Amino acid sequence: MEKKFELGVIGCGFMASAIIKGIVNKKILPPEKIIVSNLQGAGFGAVEGLGVETTYDNEFLAENSAFVLLAVKPQGLDEVMCQIGNVSVEKFITILAGVKKEKIKETFPYAKVARVMPNTPCSIGCGAMGLDVSDFDEGDREFVNRLLSALGTVVLTDEKDMNAVTGISGSGPAYVYLFIKGLVEAGVRQGLSEEVAKKLAVATVIGSANMVVANPEKTLDQLIGAVCSKGGTTIEAVNTFEKYDLRGIISKAVDACVARAAELGGDVKKTLPDDDFDGVTIYTDGACSGNPGIGGWGAILMSKGKVKEISGGEMQTTNNRMELTAVISALEMLKKTCKVRIYTDSTYVADAFLQNRLKNWEQNGWVTSAKTEVKNIDLWQKLSALTEKFDCTFFKVKGHADNPFNNRCDELAVAECKRLQNYRV
Repeated sequence: MEKKFELGVIGCGFMASAIIKGIVNKKILPPEKIIVSNLQGAGFGAVEGLGVETTYDNEFLAENSAFVLLAVKPQGLDEVMCQIGNVSVEKFITILAGVKKEKIKETFPYAKVARVMPNTPCSIGCGAMGLDVSDFDEGDREFVNRLLSALGTVVLTDEKDMNAVTGISGSGPAYVYLFIKGLVEAGVRQGLSEEVAKKLAVATVIGSANMVVANPEKTLDQLIGAVCSKGGTTIEAVNTFEKYDLRGIISKAVDACVARAAELGGDVKKTLPDDDFDGVTIYTDGACSGNPGIGGWGAILMSKGKVKEISGGEMQTTNNRMELTAVISALEMLKKTCKVRIYTDSTYVADAFLQNRLKNWEQNGWVTSAKTEVKNIDLWQKLSALTEKFDCTFFKVKGHADNPFNNRCDELAVAECKRLQNYRV
């Protein structure tokens, strides 16, 4: 049966509206061939005036669209599947981070599914996207590729690499913005106005990216070397980046992003020690009543199928001390030097490593960038020594979410608080 719409978009958030605008503005599809739905019409203002049809009814959209583009949050997928599960949908395109095609095929076993990971520059036609269209025949592949090419650069990839695409290009704009922000702030410290520093930083990033595109025969190392004169100024900055392991920090940040993408998709193996990981995975959490008050901590150590839970607490402490103590106590359980993955929902702990704060504190005599003394120095010194002994990589997880190991650590920490409370009484 011929469908009224070529493309139905479920969800009308920032990315969905950017995709619709790109398709309409580049005349890939006429607006009357596109329909979009969203809860209570939220986001419809972003596509107002384009001429696309809107609806509150996901079932109507699915029934009348040749391709259904899923553009909701991963956590909202189950609700959408319930709403359209009785409709015969043959072709899906999904931009849901971490969600595998097989998840959609649990409801639509005979459907063909394409996965794409766009990024926010798609909204200005300068996006970078990884695309898996392996389910589709040649005609449909060409159609999907044409739709997305209106938004920027499309790179064909396998689904197994989609979380890596998320970590590089999907989330990458935020990394670039952070680097630009750092350049601007450094320029201001050197006496430039914020406006001048921002213009210089932005133009430099754009120009440098264009240099890579314009010189495909040159490696990145060659391009770096072309800017660095021996004994000059640039080499001093580059040496500082190397000293503080800028590339290592970037790698750890991408690792954390990819791990979160795996969690969102329910890919537990990505966050657990498996046969491919020759090391120990640790989950930790802390809790405190009163802050300061009675506190507890919990940790889970896992390696090659073996699991060990540990916990403890203090009568008068803080939540941050409990978060630190959990990591320290877990590392102190290890008998041999090994690789360690540490998962914590504590921004206080994770950012000290992911944003290099701990090294900066040590080098600045345990003084923060705000010129105040670092709190919990005794525990930070202990943890610093342990992370030097073990090859540790930190990952930030969302607290009180769907991660069973983080939740279990929280249960252990709360149980210790209750135990000490009863003991005091």
